[in-house]
Amino acid sequence: MNRRQKTEHIQTNDQTFGQRMRELRDAQDKSLTKLSAESSVSRGYLSNLEHGRSVPSPEVAAAIDGALGASGRLAELAVPKPRSRTTRERVRPAQLPAAVRGFVPRREVIEEAEVALLVHEGVIAIDGPAGVGKTAFAVTWAHEIAADFPDGVLFTDLRGYSAGPPEDPAVVLGAFLLSLGATPAEIPSDLGGRAAMYRTLLEGTRTLVVLDNAFDAEQILPLLPGSPTSLALITSRSRLSGAVVHQGAVRITVQPMSADQAYELLRSVVGPRLDADPAAAHAIADRAGRLPLALRIAAERASLLPNTPLRALADELTRRQPLDVFAVDDTLAVRTVLSYSHDALPADMAATFRLLGLHPGGPIRVEAAAALTDLPPSSALGHLSALASVHLIELTAQDQFVMHDLVHSYAHELALEHNPHETNIAALERLIDSYLRTGAAATRLLWPSRPRRPIDLPSHNVTTLTFRRLADAIRWFENELRLLVRLVRCGAQWNITAVAYLPVVINEMLFHRRAWSWWVPALRDALAMARQGGHRDAEAWMLETLADAGIDAGDAASSIELYREAMTIRAELDDRSGIAAGHVGLGRAHCQFGDYDTAVAHCETARRISDEAGDSWEHAVATAHLAMARAALGATAEARELLTCVRKTLDEAEDFMSSGCASTLLAGLAESTNEYDLALQHLDDALATFHHVGDVWSQAHVQSRIGDLQADRGNQHAAHEAWSAAAELLNGNIEPTATRLRQQMIDSLKENR
Repeated sequence: MNRRQKTEHIQTNDQTFGQRMRELRDAQDKSLTKLSAESSVSRGYLSNLEHGRSVPSPEVAAAIDGALGASGRLAELAVPKPRSRTTRERVRPAQLPAAVRGFVPRREVIEEAEVALLVHEGVIAIDGPAGVGKTAFAVTWAHEIAADFPDGVLFTDLRGYSAGPPEDPAVVLGAFLLSLGATPAEIPSDLGGRAAMYRTLLEGTRTLVVLDNAFDAEQILPLLPGSPTSLALITSRSRLSGAVVHQGAVRITVQPMSADQAYELLRSVVGPRLDADPAAAHAIADRAGRLPLALRIAAERASLLPNTPLRALADELTRRQPLDVFAVDDTLAVRTVLSYSHDALPADMAATFRLLGLHPGGPIRVEAAAALTDLPPSSALGHLSALASVHLIELTAQDQFVMHDLVHSYAHELALEHNPHETNIAALERLIDSYLRTGAAATRLLWPSRPRRPIDLPSHNVTTLTFRRLADAIRWFENELRLLVRLVRCGAQWNITAVAYLPVVINEMLFHRRAWSWWVPALRDALAMARQGGHRDAEAWMLETLADAGIDAGDAASSIELYREAMTIRAELDDRSGIAAGHVGLGRAHCQFGDYDTAVAHCETARRISDEAGDSWEHAVATAHLAMARAALGATAEARELLTCVRKTLDEAEDFMSSGCASTLLAGLAESTNEYDLALQHLDDALATFHHVGDVWSQAHVQSRIGDLQADRGNQHAAHEAWSAAAELLNGNIEPTATRLRQQMIDSLKENR
C-alpha cells in the first residue's frame, strides 16, 4: 500500500465533511445542482468537497449545513483538526540549534536540572542575569535529554531582551503549528485558537519545547503544552514569578561561576601567564561578576595585551564605574567590562560600534555596515575587523559579522544615549535605502518581464550588492530573509516611512516564497508606515500582499476586502497593472470559495486590463489563474492550452522563475487527470528550470512532489531518491515552512522503508 493510500485508509476512521455531506444529500435525494441553488455554493465546488479535493471555509460549511438541515453538526466537521499522529503528516520537529562549543559545564546546575526533570509538571524555568550562560546551558542540556522526548523538539528565540520587540506569541504558535504538520489553511488567525490547536496537537505526546529568552509570563503562557508528558524548558532574565510558576514550574536559577570555575575559564584563554599573578586574576574575575560572557571579554582583552601586567588591568577594571544606562541588578558586571572595551576604542571605532547597535540583528554585511556608518566598504571592513579583534563582534564562516545579543543591546543603548537622534535616523535611512536598492536589483534580475514603477524616494550615496547570476540573487534573499523582516519592523519603530517600500521591491519573492509566518507582522508594520507617510502606492502593495497571505491561510473573505481596498487606491493612481493584479487576487479568492464562474470573470477582466496596459507579465499571471479556474469547471483541455502558452511566453522572456511555476501548474493539471507520466515530465521541467536559476527552495518543493507521485505509482526507490534530495536541499534552512517540509520528507523516508 503506498503512502497516499495509507493516509486515505486511516482517515476513514473519522468521517470527513465531504463524506457526511454526501450521506445527507443521498438521504434527502438532493442533487448537487439543487444543493448548489439552496446553499449558493457552486456545483463544481460541492463536488470537490465530496471528493476531498477542497476544505470548506466556516462560511461555506455553514451555508451547506443550513441547506441540508444538519443543525450545525455538519459544519462542525469543517473545523480544522490535528492530523492523526499515525499518518505521515505527523511530523517530528528537531529544531535545536547546535550545542555551544567550549561550554564550561557546572556540575551543580546539571544536578539541579536532573532533579527537576524527575519532578517537573510540564515546565522548567531557568533564570539568571544576562551573560550567565542560561542559553548555553539550556541548549546543551536539551541535546542531552532530547532522546527522552521521541515526538520531537521545538525551539524559538522569544527575543525578550533584544533591541527589537519581543516575539509575538501568535507568530511563534503559527510557526510551531506548521512544524507540527498543520497547513496554513488549518491554522486559526487568533491567538486563542492557535493556542488551543497547539495544545491539541501536543496532547498525549512527549515533546520538548525550548523557549529561549522569554520576556514575561504573558508571552509564555500561550506557548506551554497542556500535557505534563511534554516539557517546556524556558530561559529568561526574569524570574517569571507570576502565572508560569503557578503552572507548577520548577525553577532553576543559574548563578555566576564559582571563583575556581571563573579562574579556569580565564586560564583557558589567557594561558599559564595567569598563574604568575592569581590575585590579579581573581580581581578581574570578581569585577567581571564571574559571568561567562564578561569573563571571556576580559580574558580576550588581557590576551591582546601580553606585555601589560595583569595587575594593571585589574586595577583599571576596579577603578571604573558602571554605566548608568542599564539595570544594575542584572548586568552590572557585563556592562562594566563592555564599557572598558568601548571606551578604549579610538573615537571613530567607538562611533562605528554604536551605529552597529542600530542594525536590526543577525549577520552584518560589510555593505550594511558601510551604509550605517556612511563609510566606503573598504573602510567599514577595516572598522569591523578592528572590532572583531577585541571580540566586540565576531567573524562568521560566511565572511559576515555578528554581535552577541547582549553586546548588541549595549551598543544600541549607547547609540540612543550618545548619538544625536538625527544621526541615528540618517544611519537607518541609509541602511534601508541600501536594502531597497539591493532588493530591487535582485527582483529585476529574477523577474525581468514584470514592469515596475520607479519609487519616488530620496536616494543616498550607498554601496549595494550587484548580482551577476540568478543564483546569487536567490541566495541573497534566502540569506537575508529574516533580516529583511527585522529591518521593516525596525524602520517602523523609528517611524521611517520609506521602509514601507521594502516589501514592495521584493514583492515577487515574497509571493513566491510564502514565508508568511515571518512576514505578516512586518507587512502590517509596513502598511502602517505607508499610511503614515502618505505612500499610496506602497499602501496598495501592502494591502494586496496581506490579502495574498490571507488566501494562503484560507481566509478568502478577509482577502476580498483587502483586494478591493487596494484596487480603489490603484484606480486613484491610474495604475492599470495594479487593478489587473487585484482582479487576479479576487479570482484566487473566489476559487477558494468554489465559485469558479466568478473567478473566471475576474481573471478574464485582469487579462483584458493588463493587455490594454501592455503588461505581458500580469497578462500571463492572469491567464495562469484563469486556466486553473477553467480546469476546476472541467475544461481541462482549454486549461492545458492556456498554461502551455503562458510557459512559452515566459520562456521567451527568459523569466525562468515564473516559467518554472507554470510547469508545476501543468504538472498539477496532469495529475488531476491521472496522466502521471506527463505530470512527472512537467515536474522534471520545473526542476531543471529552478536548478538553472539556483532556487533551492523550489527545487526541494518540486522534489517532494516527484517523490509523492513516484510513491503513488509504487516506485519506492525513485520516491526515496526524490525525498532524500528535498531533505538535503533544505538542510540548515530555519524558516518554518522549509523546516516543516524537510521534516515531512524525513518522515516519508522512514515510513516507506
